[in-house]
Amino acid sequence: MNNSLFINKTYTRNELKGLFEAVLFIGGKSVPLEELQKIFESTKESIMSIIDELNEDYNKRKSGYCIIPVAGGYQLVSNPYYREELEELFGRRNENVLPKSCLETLAIIAYKQPISKEEVDNIRGVSSTRSINTLLALKLIFISGSSDNIVRSPVYSTSERFLEFFRIKSLDDLPTPDSTEFSKIMENSEVLFEEEKDEIEEDSDEKDSIPF
Repeated sequence: MNNSLFINKTYTRNELKGLFEAVLFIGGKSVPLEELQKIFESTKESIMSIIDELNEDYNKRKSGYCIIPVAGGYQLVSNPYYREELEELFGRRNENVLPKSCLETLAIIAYKQPISKEEVDNIRGVSSTRSINTLLALKLIFISGSSDNIVRSPVYSTSERFLEFFRIKSLDDLPTPDSTEFSKIMENSEVLFEEEKDEIEEDSDEKDSIPF
């Protein structure tokens, strides 16, 4: 960083924790651990200590948010403790839920990556063209290479955004497909199309092919 927060000012522990909250809040998504270390000119251990203290504070006062590890970083999110109340107030936004066909395709790619469209189709038993187009447009997957077959096909892998969307720390933390945790992840897939929604719908009306 060009400028240091600590050149002309010192912070109390509470101020430091407040500043840490503000950085995560402004970030709006997972902030990489390395970036947090640079911002606060601190070690990994010190950053983890701040996170632990904040989460302990939140837990004691039943705060509306908490800090969780996501995609190699940390994110400030709403507290699952209030999930039912928030759904009652604001609904589940079902109109933006990722379609079941996309979820099936995404799950296959997540566990079998890197994997080609043909392999995904064989597992699902139907064409995954439209689902893969949608997942590419939403940046949940990306083309990570090509197959070694005579006819070379692109192979797909999940992106960092996939980890952020499902609030997963890393691919090593993916639960097994038959587990309760996996079912909860699928049920909680509620955000998505946002600004890209209209563009994706227009594209899918015009074409039904994988971009290369």
